[in-house]
Amino acid sequence: MRRSRNLAIAMSLLAGIFYVSVRNAAADQLGFAVDATGSLYSVDLTTATATSIGSTGQLIEGLAISPQGSLFGTDFLGNLFSVSRTTGASTLIGNTGVGDIEGLSFNGTTLIGTNFSNLGGPTTVYAINTTTAVPTAVTSFSQGPVRAMAVVNPNTIDVASDSPVSQSLVQVNLANGTNMVLGQLPSAGAALIAALNFGSDGTLYALDPFGNEFIIASNGAGTLVGNTGGQNWLDLTMASTTLPGAVPEPGSMALLLTAALGLISVRAWQRSGGSEQS
Repeated sequence: MRRSRNLAIAMSLLAGIFYVSVRNAAADQLGFAVDATGSLYSVDLTTATATSIGSTGQLIEGLAISPQGSLFGTDFLGNLFSVSRTTGASTLIGNTGVGDIEGLSFNGTTLIGTNFSNLGGPTTVYAINTTTAVPTAVTSFSQGPVRAMAVVNPNTIDVASDSPVSQSLVQVNLANGTNMVLGQLPSAGAALIAALNFGSDGTLYALDPFGNEFIIASNGAGTLVGNTGGQNWLDLTMASTTLPGAVPEPGSMALLLTAALGLISVRAWQRSGGSEQS
């Protein structure tokens, strides 16, 4: 009976470690962001701290990371670049031919971008070939200009738009272009949000031209997290902690240790004859 009680205590402790590890892993919200100087940063969105990686050599206005971990950027001329996650250096892939692309994200494995539409025309969402930069129109909608875009689900995106009220959070249906104004974003005057992305925790994060980081509610309202250092942010994309070749985070390592200890405990219990031993 004593061995069974000790095993139960041990398994309870392991369950506690597992719970804490899962919470810690879920709390780590990491991203890549670009500012108006053309620099690439890594950003800890949990603590609102930014670390410079290096210069892209371009004025990157749209930034997106693929499920495989490749980083892509677009500029005000519609050029598509691959961007090094380790040095920030950019390599031209080609020109999309659709002008300024400031909203950029991956919808599954497809790179999608929005033209800025600063001439009063409709905003168009394009699927962009990451090898050739050739765009294919997906849908168009009336709200614009669009400064940032985040994928809600395969059929829906949220955009930071200058209309109908500067600046609005607008939700767009990719199937037919129907859209709905969710509310006004936390911006005024020159503080127009151009960096927007969902974290792995389902939270919508935003960065503004003064280095402020916000958590955005479903009605567009923002809660200030902190200031990253005064950068004029132009776009944000999330950096997965499970990218190929990534070193496990402390929480992930704890989970692996928990699993190993659990297996050892079960094997020891089985060898001792299970709960029949006293």
